[in-house]
Amino acid sequence: MTSTADDDHLESSKSTLPAYVMVRPEGVFIKLSPPPAQDILILFIDRLFTNNELFAGLDYTCFQRLLFGDPTLSYYGNATEIKLARDIVHFLPQRKAVYKGVKISIRGDLAEYTFEPAFIERVTEEPIHGPAGEDGIAPVIDQVKKVETQPTKLDFDEFVADMWVKGVRFGIAVKTVREAIEKGTTGRMEIALQQEPTESTDAQIHEESEHLHRDNAPAILADGKADLRRTKNRFPQVTKNTPLLRKITRVLGKPGYKVTGVIIEPRVPLDIDLAKLAGEGTRIESSKDTEIIMAAMDGFLSLDDDTKQIMVMEKIENKSGISSQSTGDIKLDVEEYIEHGVMQEGRVIEGKHMTFHSDVFGTVISKGGNIELKSTLSGGRAQSSGGNITIKGRALNSTIETRNGQIKAEFADSCILIGKNVSIERAVNCTIVAETLQITMAEGCSIAGKNLHIKTANAHKNRETIISLVLPDLADFDQQIKAATSNRHNAKNTLEAKTQKLVASQSGPGLSNYLALATRIDAGEIQLNPAQELEWHKLIHKFAPLTQELHDLTEKAQAFEHEIARLTQARKTCGAGESCKIEKIAGDTIVRKLHSNRGMALLHNLPEHDLQVQLQQLGTVQERIFSGDSGSFEWHFEVTEPTTA
Repeated sequence: MTSTADDDHLESSKSTLPAYVMVRPEGVFIKLSPPPAQDILILFIDRLFTNNELFAGLDYTCFQRLLFGDPTLSYYGNATEIKLARDIVHFLPQRKAVYKGVKISIRGDLAEYTFEPAFIERVTEEPIHGPAGEDGIAPVIDQVKKVETQPTKLDFDEFVADMWVKGVRFGIAVKTVREAIEKGTTGRMEIALQQEPTESTDAQIHEESEHLHRDNAPAILADGKADLRRTKNRFPQVTKNTPLLRKITRVLGKPGYKVTGVIIEPRVPLDIDLAKLAGEGTRIESSKDTEIIMAAMDGFLSLDDDTKQIMVMEKIENKSGISSQSTGDIKLDVEEYIEHGVMQEGRVIEGKHMTFHSDVFGTVISKGGNIELKSTLSGGRAQSSGGNITIKGRALNSTIETRNGQIKAEFADSCILIGKNVSIERAVNCTIVAETLQITMAEGCSIAGKNLHIKTANAHKNRETIISLVLPDLADFDQQIKAATSNRHNAKNTLEAKTQKLVASQSGPGLSNYLALATRIDAGEIQLNPAQELEWHKLIHKFAPLTQELHDLTEKAQAFEHEIARLTQARKTCGAGESCKIEKIAGDTIVRKLHSNRGMALLHNLPEHDLQVQLQQLGTVQERIFSGDSGSFEWHFEVTEPTTA
């Protein structure tokens, strides 16, 4: 058997195939370990088809995957090679002529081909014979080529190779083309469409906890009922090392391809710089696959609307205010709270150190911290169990109370103020209770305290200013000292009578000696050695039942002695420094004494209405120490000598 020139060429081309292409009797295989680079593989295919060769029995899906699919070839798993075709064969010129031109759109997004009946020219040579010779055989003197046109069918493998050379390298609709070839369909048809790139995924932020956002819904009690005075999660709180936000890495979409094989790049996905979101009190933890914003401390979560940063802070800074639209009262377990919005009436907020920049119409309760109101307190209440309260705006129809702290106010109208130390620029129609009080202008106020300094006292709308100096009740001290002295005298008399009776009931000097010795031992005048200690314990055992009553009477008498000393000292020092000074009296003003050994506690426990009634009383004539509408007044408390010994 002889080989044609085309066959020789084909065999030669097969021998020069790249190392990753293997032709065996069972087919054409592509090595996948490692997979060939797609651009190199495209050059090989282009050279193969340009040299009028093609793949017979081509697996077009595999063909497209190798050239334009995932370059990692992950869809082939652990396979080391893949069968691409049955063989590599020559593309005969007469067969190549069967295929017509293809129309590719300007944008390269589609290709159209006009299918029509196909014919192939088959050329045969017929001999021309000369005259017959003597042997009767006519010799062949020439040959005549005879061209016959015969109908034929297109071939899909040839179609792929021809379209490649003509520019269609991607996206041939295999089913459409095969059906058109098989059925002999005629007419223009779309034979290839571009593949759009898949959509890229922008980087995203995933919240790592469902409790990062404020929840103003009513809290649910154990019995399933809603508590309208509390919210579920008004101010989110986190602990150190709590994951807050996780960055989900952006994902680039898969590229698309025009029918010409030109790549269509996917949209570049948006990225997120997590460092710009991590604010105060947070840190970023990075790993190979992700980034997470973590809480760097225990505290309260804050999302800043301006900077878009997430922060963890020891204090809470709120800008939305507290209104009827935010369900429930607020109880804060935080060192510092700052409110920029208005607090409406009916709302209650409890915390420690609290600052309010806008008007407050509700109730503010501090547990041992300071309260600062930079605007108006109207119809509300500010109360601290030990801190200070400062009102830089106006206080109207409100109650301000810090029994062990300081109150500072610019202006108070129709308010109740109770504090250890109170300082007010101007007070109108107020009820004020303070151990130490400084007022620049008091108008129609009811005031009680121990050390009072008022620059100007005046009436307000026919209502006088009434000042009650809370003074110790010396008569009460005198009665207590008198009673303790009488009790001490009675106890001593009883002790002496009992002692004489016991001594008289015993024969011999034993009890008298024991009592005298016990007195010296208790006083430390006698030190006993071990032998004497033993004898002494025997005497105690003998006389203890008889002397127990005497011991009890002695202790009782000594207790009365201590009580007398305590009361006497307390009387001498009570009311130290108590005074009242009014620099200018410009209207009806009354100063009276209010005696009580309970001190300010006399007024602290009174309901507000009862307190107001108590301090508006004018007192008896004996209790009043000033009454007038002009001049000035200064008075200091002095302790008088007791009326009884």
